[in-house]
Amino acid sequence: MVVTNHNRTTAIVIRNNGRHVTLVPMKSGRLSAKTLAFDEFRREWCEAGYALSQALTTYLSHVMKWGASMEVSKGLEKLAARDRHVIASLF
Repeated sequence: MVVTNHNRTTAIVIRNNGRHVTLVPMKSGRLSAKTLAFDEFRREWCEAGYALSQALTTYLSHVMKWGASMEVSKGLEKLAARDRHVIASLF
């Protein structure tokens, strides 16, 4: 899921277990993950109108250029693999 906050920061949710949400805010330089309680996440962030596949492409190219924490790299890779599998099964 792609989300934005009131500061117009865009982020991708890489994990949501119902109690905590881990997201990756887009910023300059190396990307890192941020974990919030689910209630706090719902107050601060709302779903954006961006396509997940387009956002993943942008994030992964940013990671290739600037780097990211291991948690972010693995989370984005899992999302990309899941996205490829879902799209492939449609055709």
